[in-house]
Amino acid sequence: MADIDRRKFMKLGAAASVACPVLLNAMELDLGGQDFHQIRTFHPRRRKPYLCTLCPYFDGGFTYAEDGEIKKTEGNPDHIATRGKFCAKGMASFFSATDPDRILAPLKRVGARGSGQWQEISWDEAIAEVAGRVRDALTDVDSIYLNEGGFKDGGTVRFMDTIGSKSVIRSRLPSIGTAPKQAVLEQVLGFKTVLPDFEHTKYVLNFGANIMETALPLAQRLTDGIVNNRLKLVTFDVRMSNTAGRSDEWFPVFPGSDGIIALAMANIIMQKGLADPDFIDTWTNYSSEQLAVDLEKFTPEQAEKASGVPAKTIRKIALEFARSKQATVVSQNGISWHRNGIDTEMACLLLAVITGNIDTAGGCCLPRQFNVATPQPVPAPTGSTSKRLNPVFPFEVKDGLHRVQVFFNHMSNPAYSSPAASYWREVLKDPELIPYFVDFSPFMSETAELADIILPDVVDVERHDVGSSPTALWPWVSMSYPEIEPRGMAQDVRMTLKKIVEAIDPDGSRGMRQYWAFSDTRQSVKQAVDATPGMSKRSYKKMRSRGTWPQYGKIDPATRQIINNGEPVEAEYHTYNPAGFPTPSGKIEIQTLAWSANPAHGDLKPNEFVLTTFKVACQSLSLTSNLKYLSELWHSNPLWINRGVARKSGIGDGDLVRVTSEVGHMVTRAWLTEGIHPQTIGISTSVGRTAYGRVALADPHAHASFARKEQEDPDIDHNLWWRDGGVSANDIIPIFIDPETGAQVWNDTVVTVSPAESGDSYGDISVDNTMHFAIYKKLYGGNAA
Repeated sequence: MADIDRRKFMKLGAAASVACPVLLNAMELDLGGQDFHQIRTFHPRRRKPYLCTLCPYFDGGFTYAEDGEIKKTEGNPDHIATRGKFCAKGMASFFSATDPDRILAPLKRVGARGSGQWQEISWDEAIAEVAGRVRDALTDVDSIYLNEGGFKDGGTVRFMDTIGSKSVIRSRLPSIGTAPKQAVLEQVLGFKTVLPDFEHTKYVLNFGANIMETALPLAQRLTDGIVNNRLKLVTFDVRMSNTAGRSDEWFPVFPGSDGIIALAMANIIMQKGLADPDFIDTWTNYSSEQLAVDLEKFTPEQAEKASGVPAKTIRKIALEFARSKQATVVSQNGISWHRNGIDTEMACLLLAVITGNIDTAGGCCLPRQFNVATPQPVPAPTGSTSKRLNPVFPFEVKDGLHRVQVFFNHMSNPAYSSPAASYWREVLKDPELIPYFVDFSPFMSETAELADIILPDVVDVERHDVGSSPTALWPWVSMSYPEIEPRGMAQDVRMTLKKIVEAIDPDGSRGMRQYWAFSDTRQSVKQAVDATPGMSKRSYKKMRSRGTWPQYGKIDPATRQIINNGEPVEAEYHTYNPAGFPTPSGKIEIQTLAWSANPAHGDLKPNEFVLTTFKVACQSLSLTSNLKYLSELWHSNPLWINRGVARKSGIGDGDLVRVTSEVGHMVTRAWLTEGIHPQTIGISTSVGRTAYGRVALADPHAHASFARKEQEDPDIDHNLWWRDGGVSANDIIPIFIDPETGAQVWNDTVVTVSPAESGDSYGDISVDNTMHFAIYKKLYGGNAA
């Protein structure tokens, strides 16, 4: 072979670019356009719209399929919210379709619950059995329960309305935000969420929100604001999250003290005359004079004592925020999941209210969203009105407060992801308490493995779907129109429920069939789109190709803005004027201004800490643990502990430690860091699995007994290099329920941390469920609801 120096190589490359310009027009440069096979350049991949529902932001994108198999997903560049970006979870979501540990046919338990003994049955057998159980229970219809965990209704709640049962419990509420945050926003503004206008603001106060890891559409706009506006980002958080690490200033506050900081800031702003009295007097239920008086008791010195943040710093930040004018406030799990979560959310929102930064450019904006309809006609609401969360449910069942004949579980995994998860497992194993248990999971989760029958749902990329989320200053709708058929015998839960309804009501005499008249899920989505206010009869057809509606413009690759007629699309503000807010008074209804410390945190001993759990960028709750490329990035969750405190306790980096709560202990490894408050420890969620598949278990040899021969993935067999699957803390976290919303107070558990004892091994968990029940009885006496 002739030698080719760099000069000759460059000449050959230039000649090739002239001769073959098409080959060098890389698909990555054609935003949202065609995609091709990596080797067979002219073998195109088929593009279809895709709505990712792994989180409530519902990012819109596209799937690219080849020969009946999806090869990649990517964001929709002309989507007004995502602007062509997908988070790691959305990018990896398509692997769930070909996951070798998927359940591809209905499974019926043939051994004891939890024994792992299953028999594959036909859909006809499965539908007949479940329909018979439901039919027999209809005389006491509220003994039919649904535990719902979806970010949107996938048909299961409609089913409960159809049969007339109000017994719906939830692992989370639909829409963005925690239950305490939604409760405050509905009371104060009449909406469930607000959207911080990061792109146009000058100042951001962040209380306990990790935008950079958990909210991609907002993270994009926060980054735009940092780069283009040079905004200042100030974060109060017990832990240096990715967002805290990218802040101009980070303050590691004592757990649960954010509320008194916010109230002290509000007091300073009012006393210094930096509030907006005209806005307060016109648009709130308070007078500015009375509000100033009521805030006087919350002083920076009081806030310093509770939080550890110096009073002079609190004053400085308050004045900077108020003088910025274009300023916004963001808050999330870090403050909501404390016993004073509602009061703290109210205090943080108050900062935006008193400065007039409500629905202004750069402020806290009211949500813009389409209220996507459901197929018509709609059954009378019974279960769909329920906002009851599920943490206390297994205790109440054990306590005899609920009679359960049939228990449905959809998109929820309480046997792993709930507080006192071990107690959920105990109750679900007991056929005297839960006589018949149906799970719709496409994977063998910790909860599904306790079911009597599993009716496997499809995965995201196989589902016809439509949704909208308030993630931009313009309303949008996105849809999924799958290119591929469901694998094996997996079936969309809506079709499964439709067949169950038809078996219960074969001639329509019960009045149920009319609510399930669609022929398939494609028609169901079309009916929903056609019935949605503000959408036209052509919207569905346009979304089939474009993926989103309306089409506000095209993305400018240089600025990443959506452009229409050569100009960036402009948002409208002050949308509440003149109609007012959707509250009883039509105004912002400021609630009680209060803050109280958690008495359990008052006198922590040297080896006692407040445990906080947190999410990470590349996992989503219990839904993504078996996606191999995500778990390769995040499969282990060492315990965050302050370096100085750990060394005083004789704990070194990577040492085994025992974490002990009132109900038991776990053994994990310590990660020493300066990035956490000295009286706090942190551990991430989403790992530490005992089920769900080989990737989740970090064990390539743990083949599922129900897996078919065609379900193979040599990549998992030979390249799954890690063996550390993490440790879950949920078994040792007792229930503690916010009385106003029923939400678990995740971030208030007091634990001790000590070096591991003789005989301890990594991953050990020991729990006394009688202690879990005793705590329930002590706190609630059988009346937690």
